Amino acid sequence: MRILLLLAALAAALPAIAEEAEVHRLDNGLTVITREMHYAPVAVSAIAYRVGGRNEPDSILGMSHFCEHLMFKGTPSMPKSRFWQIIQRDGGWANAFTGSDLTVYFMMLPVQRLEDALRIESDRMTGCTIDSAEVVAERGVVHEERRMRTTDSPSGALYEAMREEAFRVHPYGNPIIGYDENILDYDHCCARAYYESYYCPSNAVLSLVGDFRTDSVMAMVEGYFGDLPSREPGPEPSVVEPLQTERRRVDISHPSNLPRAMLAFHTPAGDHPATPALGMVSSYLSSGRSSWLEQNLVNSGVVTSAYAYNEGGIDPGLFVIGLTLPPGGDVPAAIDSVEAELMRLAAEPLPEEELAVLRRRTKAAEIISEASPVRMALGMAMDMAAFEDHRMTRRRVEAMDTVTAGDIRAAAAEFLDPERSTLAVLHPEGGRGGAAGEPDRLPTDVQEPQAISYEGLEIPENMLRPPSRSISAGVDSLVLENGLRVFVLEDPTFPIAAARFSVPMGRYREDPLMAGLADVTVETMMRGTEELDYGEFHRRLERLGASLSFRAGSRSASGSITLLAEDLDVGLRTVADLLLRPALREEDLQRVLEEARASVESNAESVFGVAGDNLDRLLSLRPEAAHVTTLESLDRITRREVFNFYQRFSRPEAAVITVVGDVDAGEVMAAAEALFADWDNPKSALLPAEYPPFPEASGDTLVQTMPGRMQAAVMVGAPGPGYLSEDHVAFGVMNRILGAGIGSRLGHSVRDEQGLAYVVGSYLSSLEDAGRFGAYLSTRADYAPQALQSVLDEFERISSEPVDGVELRLAQSCEVGRHAVSASSYGSIARYLTGTAVQGFSPDHDIRRLRKVVELTPEDVLEVAARYLDRPGWFVSIAGGITEDLAPLEVPAR
Repeated sequence: MRILLLLAALAAALPAIAEEAEVHRLDNGLTVITREMHYAPVAVSAIAYRVGGRNEPDSILGMSHFCEHLMFKGTPSMPKSRFWQIIQRDGGWANAFTGSDLTVYFMMLPVQRLEDALRIESDRMTGCTIDSAEVVAERGVVHEERRMRTTDSPSGALYEAMREEAFRVHPYGNPIIGYDENILDYDHCCARAYYESYYCPSNAVLSLVGDFRTDSVMAMVEGYFGDLPSREPGPEPSVVEPLQTERRRVDISHPSNLPRAMLAFHTPAGDHPATPALGMVSSYLSSGRSSWLEQNLVNSGVVTSAYAYNEGGIDPGLFVIGLTLPPGGDVPAAIDSVEAELMRLAAEPLPEEELAVLRRRTKAAEIISEASPVRMALGMAMDMAAFEDHRMTRRRVEAMDTVTAGDIRAAAAEFLDPERSTLAVLHPEGGRGGAAGEPDRLPTDVQEPQAISYEGLEIPENMLRPPSRSISAGVDSLVLENGLRVFVLEDPTFPIAAARFSVPMGRYREDPLMAGLADVTVETMMRGTEELDYGEFHRRLERLGASLSFRAGSRSASGSITLLAEDLDVGLRTVADLLLRPALREEDLQRVLEEARASVESNAESVFGVAGDNLDRLLSLRPEAAHVTTLESLDRITRREVFNFYQRFSRPEAAVITVVGDVDAGEVMAAAEALFADWDNPKSALLPAEYPPFPEASGDTLVQTMPGRMQAAVMVGAPGPGYLSEDHVAFGVMNRILGAGIGSRLGHSVRDEQGLAYVVGSYLSSLEDAGRFGAYLSTRADYAPQALQSVLDEFERISSEPVDGVELRLAQSCEVGRHAVSASSYGSIARYLTGTAVQGFSPDHDIRRLRKVVELTPEDVLEVAARYLDRPGWFVSIAGGITEDLAPLEVPAR
């Protein structure tokens, strides 16, 4: 009865929220959707173009994705790198993605900088430069992306093979990124012709969500977009995929460790009446830990992970079920189990109680998504561009009210027939793959990278002014007698609550000889209590549209739940059960260990995984003390070790619980007192989280060949400052200049100018008294020496020459602007409050830190860079398809 009442309340709430969006059309055909959201000083811009893989002729497959990259390369009025400089100055972030149907660009900025987003999108809608030099450089970047996402990725390779087999005629069977030969043949003429065909106002939907007034924003939109010329976009495809009437199968071999399978069925377009029923089937199969796939295949050890989804695109697409199995897993048995359940769904109606749970879960999840300006903006833009209806997703959710058990049975029978399926199976070959491939020419001539130009970039003084209001303003706090700290921040904007919690169960508190113990303990705790088994424990939340996450980090283990505010009592009881009453059953531990072993095997398939583990070993005085999880370390873990780790480190004196949302602080604190007051601390003192001692040598190099891989991961590391160090703030700003994003020095040099990498950057991870600094990139194995040298050159430059004044002001402005963006959701606020408390900072640490940031000088940055980066040698780890002539690679000496 409670579920039926909740469904009625949810049904009433959904339309009220959706009606707040307004749709506008300019004279040139641009569709604009606005949605005011006044709870955080941020705004999101999302623009969707109706162009993707389905629009491409065979001669230029991947061109939609390639044009996506070129849209970031500048215009006559916005020179190269200026896009990222503006985003960085504003403290925002931006990205884009290409699919089969759409290409989408999005930005989140402080609301007072929303005009920058409009100026950028207007400028590049019709004014992209697309010169030949940029096309040549970006070809190398995209080619590297294909190697990373498809060629070297077992899941990517299998997905590509599955779609090629499932679609014999329709362009949905082509890879969105294109094939190697397509990418290497791109030139600026074909890129410009394609761009000019589809990038125009009449083929775009602009969605704006945030803390603004619609009339003011629409005046700006009209000013930036109203004069852009209108024209007809390029042609829409008219190909129809013939009906599949037989089983199909494709098998591939791959130099990986785990068997995988994908089962695909042809389903109708997203606006078809059967789509809501198919969505409920996918939710039933794979929505959370209480789903059918999790309970019947993952929990039994048949597979290590599984998922299901229905595409629901512009044209008829696929319903896909994916499985990853443990080494030596029985693929036919797993597929037989899935097909048997699909046939049961086609023959037997789901119980009404199950249907009610599916409806309630889906509606609650939709309401929760309303609290994210990014998800809201993206969803409306994509729905409008694909279906001419910005409420299409909402209509699907509302339609679930009328979906009956008979509708689901009919949809399963019509569309999920195993006799008309496509099965793709990946057979792992481990390390026995072939050679890495023939050496390829460098994407650009080897040359000294050009300096980043800041000419014309304005950074007003007011953008360097720290805000006066902390994220923590208005927070209520409580400390229980056992030391547990509780923080509550009330905000009634959305009918939801975000809860976050932390306990000191971090990886660097475990015995390194049993590396993985923290992860294994945390996951075993997630398997339920003595009263609630695994499925029942998670079903309690998931039937309400929420889910529980809990993962071990370096210092602590953190968890979170976002749910309807009216269900917060269930969420807090679940956290109490997790932390105070986990069963830690032997059979659950053994299942977790099996999954952990499969995770080790999966990590060994990744060039980044192998390079990262090896770098951890290099940065440890004793490699065996590096906290790298291995099959051997997992074999040492017993239930006794798990129980002891839990008893020692799941303790209230260093634990934090934070709740943000439409709640009453007094009620939350009373509930916390009732649930956690009896949680006792162990008698033993809490051991600190510590990195293993650093090696005495100044540097070392480890190169590991992974047969069959075309790419290589390059990682460089050294000691860095801890977060309590006086150097931490200056080092963080220096690192932002050096390697934070494409607009950084590393992004400009290694990716933008030389086209050597798709992924490149630098990072600092810190505990209290010590940190680890590093840089990372992925590149074709042949390019590893040049890419490594480019990184080391940037290290030397920033540690020997003062940064430019504008460069520093840009980084400082970014830090100030990020303050607003970092409070864009209840979850992000809860994360800040919890993390600040765990690290021992005052609640207003955000403001205190920003004041230090804006006071930094170029000399401060140079001093901290020289202290940590002016080294006689570096620790370097390279893993991938390194050929014999590159394997003895040495790090150049300073």
